[in-house]
Amino acid sequence: MAREFELCPGRRVGGDNPCFIIAEIGQNHQGDLDIAKRMIRMAKDCGADCAKFQKSELEYKFNKKALERPYTSEHSWGKTYGEHKRHLEFSHDQYRELKKYAEEVGIFFTASGMDEV
Repeated sequence: MAREFELCPGRRVGGDNPCFIIAEIGQNHQGDLDIAKRMIRMAKDCGADCAKFQKSELEYKFNKKALERPYTSEHSWGKTYGEHKRHLEFSHDQYRELKKYAEEVGIFFTASGMDEV
């Protein structure tokens, strides 16, 4: 007998239910809230059930030496690794805004915690 359960409010998985598709957005938004919203909309338009981001508290994830390290990648958003990562990291208020937008679009929203905090 196949098991099933409610993964999100009103959305069951398992059994004869359709698979639950998660669109991994991660930090591909380049630190831009408008790009993030467009990606949420695109995930919905492509048939995904959920848009997934990543959330870090950088000072807990990296030590001071790592954050101050020069970062010279052609894709860098700052002179140091910390500046680069801070550029890509949305605030808690911005995540609330994205969650609200996802609800308006009609797609579930989640973010993976990338550190213990």
